[in-house]
Amino acid sequence: MKSQLKFYSHQSKTLSDCGDVLDIDFSNQALGWEGVILEKGRSPHFYPDNVYTPYFYFALALDKELNWNIGSGENLTAIKAVADDIWINPPETPFTHDISEPCHFVILAIESRLFLDSCPLNIEKMNLQFLNNYNVSDPVIKGIMDLFILEVKAKGRNGLNYVNQLISLLANHYVQNYSNYLDLQKTLQAESKFDQNQMDKVDHYIDKHIAHPISVDDLADLLSCSKFYFLREFKKLMGITPYQYIIGKRLELAKQKLVNINANIAEISQQCGFNDQSHFTRAFKNQYGITPRQYIKQSND
Repeated sequence: MKSQLKFYSHQSKTLSDCGDVLDIDFSNQALGWEGVILEKGRSPHFYPDNVYTPYFYFALALDKELNWNIGSGENLTAIKAVADDIWINPPETPFTHDISEPCHFVILAIESRLFLDSCPLNIEKMNLQFLNNYNVSDPVIKGIMDLFILEVKAKGRNGLNYVNQLISLLANHYVQNYSNYLDLQKTLQAESKFDQNQMDKVDHYIDKHIAHPISVDDLADLLSCSKFYFLREFKKLMGITPYQYIIGKRLELAKQKLVNINANIAEISQQCGFNDQSHFTRAFKNQYGITPRQYIKQSND
């Protein structure tokens, strides 16, 4: 079986044929996981030259020992990988490899937009930067990749909602550990005069009153500050407005309640503090790309 992965020449932006040599034993091709490629296979060699992919790309080595050269253009560096080492490459990041010996691998590739949209962290307006990481030993990433493999072997038995949860777990771990997210978060927190204790108070209040209208005035009074001050410092700390934050918490609660096949959308809408069912449906679809009814169906397929 040929690989489904797409590699592009960094210079010409045209498709490269470097992946033609990859021989795939099994993949998720028939499971309808849009934006996700999971492949297990082997190759007699691999010579991508200054190429990139549109994916967050995780390649797990299955060989006891593999010697190869990595880099860009003429500047190659010799490295050695052992079983369970992971190579992580962000989208649109060019690479050159010279692997002149047979290798065995598992590759998990997730399209950039799907990966970032699945991340539960507040990253929408952050200027995130990702590194090309070789010889990573990370049991969390390996464990999630193993769960993807098991789901392929089970022919997608747990449904798309399960796959989306795996992507969310991976994105959360990856962004926190392999990007500048924590540095940016510290900068935001340093700029804001709010501290974690104040945010804990806000979270507790929202959770307690989530079925009822919550105004910025309520939250400002909670912290004994003006509405203007609250809006300014909250946005500095969280990167989003209080309204967006409250809607996000309402939608997350709604997701938890919608996993039951007998879930009543109108009741859940009311329990989560939405004005009416149509408002809830619009907000849910804007956030997750599907309606609450479609989410119930996916969760119980």
